[in-house]
Amino acid sequence: MRPEHPIVLITGASSGFGAAMARLLAAQGCHLALGARRLDRVQVLADELASAHGVQTFAGQVDTRDTASVNAFVAAAAAALGGLNVLVANAGLASGVHKLWEIPDEDLEAMLRTNVEGVVKTIRAGLPHLRQSGWGHIFFIGSTAGHQPYEGGTVYCASKFGVKAMAQALRLELCGEQIRVTSVDPGMAETEFSAVRLKDDAKAKSVYQGVNPLQAEDVAECVRWCLSLPDHVNIDEILVKCLDQAAIHKIHRRA
Repeated sequence: MRPEHPIVLITGASSGFGAAMARLLAAQGCHLALGARRLDRVQVLADELASAHGVQTFAGQVDTRDTASVNAFVAAAAAALGGLNVLVANAGLASGVHKLWEIPDEDLEAMLRTNVEGVVKTIRAGLPHLRQSGWGHIFFIGSTAGHQPYEGGTVYCASKFGVKAMAQALRLELCGEQIRVTSVDPGMAETEFSAVRLKDDAKAKSVYQGVNPLQAEDVAECVRWCLSLPDHVNIDEILVKCLDQAAIHKIHRRA
């Protein structure tokens, strides 16, 4: 049975989608295990939400690329909060806008290890706790880049196509268990994403110039809505874009 106050684990929770999900779900009464590489930021957020909403929170440092780090974080979170019900494999990134033959190993490995390996390691570590609880929900955070590739995003797109494949395969593998599987796939969203990718704040701002993009809170609302639905309902996939973006290359920009 669904618990009255689900325990939600979120990776990449120090900013962007992850932080927005934490804020919205805490307001709904969910207990939270928040993980990120930037422990100071995620600890401040956890303390703030516990104080504001009276929920239990746990903050831990985690590098989703590292198996030992993931396993330690998940085990500590489950021990501190008494189990886990929901996993949000949110940690991910894009690095550079290289063509396939240009990409340096550093960017190649960062994207594949975080966006693919990190997701596998997070779910692999958390799934036994969901099974033990008897009710669960797993969220993949994909991208429109997992539906339509584009120049300069070859490896990033490949990683997000991989996320889509993992979500679809896991949905099949868990059929018959009381664990829902959802992939939320956003388009253009104004977070730290472009600043991290381009390593240039000015260039990152230009990405959204003349556009009213998605905000982190919009993506968080998709997660909240899916989680709120009756237990017999599974939303397999949400492809969500701002109104100004009809496709990867079809964007309306105001003067």
